[in-house]
Amino acid sequence: MNLHKPLNANASSGAKLLCSAFNQDQECFAIGHEHGFQVFNTDPMERRVKREFSDGGIGIVQMLHRTNYLALVGGGRTPKYPQNKVIIWDDLKNMAALSLEFLSPVLQVLLSRTRIVVCLRSKIYVYIFSSPPVRLSVYETADNPSGICALQNNRLVFPGLTEGHIQIVDLSPQGQERSLVSIVRAHKGRIKCVAVSHDGSLIASASETGTIIRIHATSNTALLHEFRRGIDRAVVHSLSFSPSSNRLALISDKDTLHVFDTSPLSESNNRRHILSKVPLLPRYFSGEWSFVSTRISDQRIGRGILGWASDDCIVIIWTSEGMLEKYAIREKKDQHARKVAKGLASNGSTGNVTIGGLGDPSNEQWELVRESWQSFEGI
Repeated sequence: MNLHKPLNANASSGAKLLCSAFNQDQECFAIGHEHGFQVFNTDPMERRVKREFSDGGIGIVQMLHRTNYLALVGGGRTPKYPQNKVIIWDDLKNMAALSLEFLSPVLQVLLSRTRIVVCLRSKIYVYIFSSPPVRLSVYETADNPSGICALQNNRLVFPGLTEGHIQIVDLSPQGQERSLVSIVRAHKGRIKCVAVSHDGSLIASASETGTIIRIHATSNTALLHEFRRGIDRAVVHSLSFSPSSNRLALISDKDTLHVFDTSPLSESNNRRHILSKVPLLPRYFSGEWSFVSTRISDQRIGRGILGWASDDCIVIIWTSEGMLEKYAIREKKDQHARKVAKGLASNGSTGNVTIGGLGDPSNEQWELVRESWQSFEGI
C-alpha cells in the first residue's frame, strides 16, 4: 500500500525522507527523498545504492527484487518527474528505461518480473513489463485516496467497487487467460490496509475501524482467521506477513506493535477469550488476539512501514523520523509463570489468569524486544 506523505513541517531538520518500500522478499528496501533515492540491505542495514538528482525529489520508489530496475514517481517540494508519470529506472545504465503517463496522480506502483501495476484513485492499471509496456487490464475500484494495493507471487489485491470488499486478481498467464476476479466481502467499512503473504496464498485486511484484521485464502476466499487488534477504533498503518507466512505483524496509530500467529487454530499461539468455546455467543468471544505485542514510542509523528528480516525479527521504517527500528520475537527466559499456568491447568483451571477474559500478559511465553535502531542521517 501507499504510505508516502508530504514532509511534516514539525519534523526535525534531519527527517528528509518522502517514501520507503521493501522489495518482494523484504531483504532490501529503498527510500526516496528530496534529492533522489537510495537502496539498503535490511539486516544488517547497509547502503547499496545512492542516486542523487539535481532537479528534484522522488515520492514513490519500488524495487524489482534485487535487479537494476526500480519504479519511480516524482515527489517532494520539487518533483523530479510529474506525479502522473511512472518511470522505470535502469540503475545499471543510470537512466530512465520506460515511462507511463496518466491523467491523474499516481498513488502507488507495484512490480513483478512480468507485470507493472499502477494504482490511481479509482483505477488499477496492469501492464506487461516490456518495451514499450503493453496495457493488459484496467480494474475499477471504490474511492482509494491512499493507493491501497498489494502484489505477491502473481496475486494482486485491491479494494473492490463496494465498500469493504476486496478484489483478488491472478496475474499469472493461466490466470489472465481465465480473466477471473475473486471478490472477498472482508469488512463492513472502507478498506484501510491490505497485505499478501509471500507465497500469495493469504491476504490480510483491515478496515477504517481498525479493530478487526481478517485473513482470507486467495484460492477460495475462505475466512481463515479473525484477529482482534483491540476494542477502540484505530488507524492501521501497515500489515506484513513474515517470510514463512506463519506470522502477521501490525502497527497502528495506537503506538503498539502486534504479532499474530497465522497457523491453523488448533496450532495457533494466539490468545483466546476464556469463553471462546462456548457456543452461540457473539463473535467477539471467538476472535483471536495477538500472541505478543509491545508499546512503541508515542513520540512517532509519522506512519511506520513494516517488514521482516526473518520470522523472528521485525523491521519498521519511520519515514518522517528518518530511522529504522528492529524488534526481535523471543521466548521468555523465565519459565516459572508457564509452570504455574500448567499446574493450574492440570487442576482443572484454564491455565491462565485472566484480565477481561484474556490471558494475563505476564504469563505469555513470548516477548518483543527492541534490538536496535539506525537513522538515515546524511542523505
